[in-house]
Amino acid sequence: MQIDLYVLMLVIIAALAVVVVLVQVGPQRHAATFYLAGGLLLGGASTMLFFEGGEAPLTRAALYALDPLGLWAAVQSVRLSLGGARAGRWLMRLILGGIALSLLLIAAGAPIAIEYLPALGASLLVYVDGLRFLWRRGRSTIRTGLLVSLGVMMLTALVRLPFFPSLLDAGRTDLFAGPAWLPEFLLVTNAFAVPAVVGFIIAAVVQQQLRLYRHRSEHDGLTELLTRSAFATALREEQPGFGAIVLADIDFFKKVNDRHGHGVGDDVIRHFAALLGSAAPVAGRFGGEEFAIALPGHSIARAAELAERLRGEFATYRHEAFAPDERLSASFGVAPYYRRRPLEASLVEADRALYRAKGLGRDMVCLYGTNEFERPDTRQSA
Repeated sequence: MQIDLYVLMLVIIAALAVVVVLVQVGPQRHAATFYLAGGLLLGGASTMLFFEGGEAPLTRAALYALDPLGLWAAVQSVRLSLGGARAGRWLMRLILGGIALSLLLIAAGAPIAIEYLPALGASLLVYVDGLRFLWRRGRSTIRTGLLVSLGVMMLTALVRLPFFPSLLDAGRTDLFAGPAWLPEFLLVTNAFAVPAVVGFIIAAVVQQQLRLYRHRSEHDGLTELLTRSAFATALREEQPGFGAIVLADIDFFKKVNDRHGHGVGDDVIRHFAALLGSAAPVAGRFGGEEFAIALPGHSIARAAELAERLRGEFATYRHEAFAPDERLSASFGVAPYYRRRPLEASLVEADRALYRAKGLGRDMVCLYGTNEFERPDTRQSA
């Protein structure tokens, strides 16, 4: 029995150490790991008090508070690690109510068989809330592992429920005396279930961070449009394998920043990006004020019509910082693309059409190949 106890404590301490290291030195701190660390601390303290015996009223009072609060922290960690929200305030109110009622029963001298029920009832409510949350999440290995592990912990708590007074070893009653194997069974069960929950939570946090890193590498931070490389990857997955590429550039954007500051400039960028992103299945920001959209299945004539509509819509935008007569414009270059040739070739052609639009006075749409002077080694100056 002593060996099992030491094993359990070592597992809890080791798991806590992993969590603390992850929180303190990880590249991205995650709220789930803070709740997990708190739950492990409270759970470890509760375990130590439990096996020292709960005859003293203060020890029992501490147990009645630590158990549901530690479990609540662990369930919040589960929720956050899977991208969910924290439990509603109603749950914490019920937990505190159950703890308070158990403390009042201790003060009133009620039998242990009565005083422990409100606090343990609060713990069961937390289990139900956590299992309900997991049941409603999308299927995944981590979600299933957490569901099974948390379910085992709840079953252990239910088995412990009628024998709790005798497990405290207070000696007040033999009415609920459990079998001799029960304490060891509970200990061994939790020795597997608790580390499993901790491991799955850490795995979920790591998975969430990897998704975040991938999203950040593929999307522009200001507009959420695709980066140049992600744009090319996304277009390869679109059907059909041909269509039109439209490059767009905000005219005289530097003047907006110089006159109104970068905050207003960012607002203009975001607005233009939203227009483009809503008009095409694949949209990207290639840097600064230059953007691209891909229109699978579109002819360049049809793509030019769409670009003209976007040009007109953008021209109507007025930022609150603008003067009454201040307006914005954008230039567009349109070129075809085909999957059988490199995308870069189509981007070069669209870029040439864009530069021609700028050279002709800006605020217009130009199609590649409609100018007899357009050659692979010729570019009009902006």
